[in-house]
Amino acid sequence: ATMHIKKYLLKCLHRLQKGPGYTYKELLVWYCDNTNTHGPKRIICEGPKKKAMWFVLTLLFASLVCWQWGVFIRTYLSWEVSVSL
Repeated sequence: ATMHIKKYLLKCLHRLQKGPGYTYKELLVWYCDNTNTHGPKRIICEGPKKKAMWFVLTLLFASLVCWQWGVFIRTYLSWEVSVSL
């Protein structure tokens, strides 16, 4: 038990020396463990074939959302405005 505590404290000390940030992999795993969305959670939890399928589906639907935002913003900005003083 003391060996585990010593390793944990050494890891904490190393992280303090490294700075306040975590690695991108640690942040991704934390996000995937704590999110309500289906895709990212399954990307890290499933087997290799399902991981690939969920990654492609998540990427596809995220890109569709971005494309829809682009269409929405372009439509909003294309409205003509007339101002008379």
